[in-house]
Amino acid sequence: MILFNLLTMSAQHAQAATRLVLTQRLATDVFVDEAIDNYCLAADGTVGVQPLYRVLFLTKALLYRRIEMELQAHFPINDFRIYATAVTHVNDAEADRVRLLCAV
Repeated sequence: MILFNLLTMSAQHAQAATRLVLTQRLATDVFVDEAIDNYCLAADGTVGVQPLYRVLFLTKALLYRRIEMELQAHFPINDFRIYATAVTHVNDAEADRVRLLCAV
């Protein structure tokens, strides 16, 4: 299992990506952190801040590439930053639910 993270500066992209992964059965639950502060280092060495939306969900590791491809197909021009974190422990009930409800 993985914890999939999608970061975007667009609230609309965050909402649309959430609907996409749910309707394609790529996740069972999606969490969206809205307008968190993203501090970033500019090329000139200054620090800037901008609002960022984080879409976060647990899914099967085998679905990572499919999710990446679906996002690229539905959002060919986007500002997404995506990554996944390996999940080494999940309680049995949640693991069974994700295995049952997520596509393969």
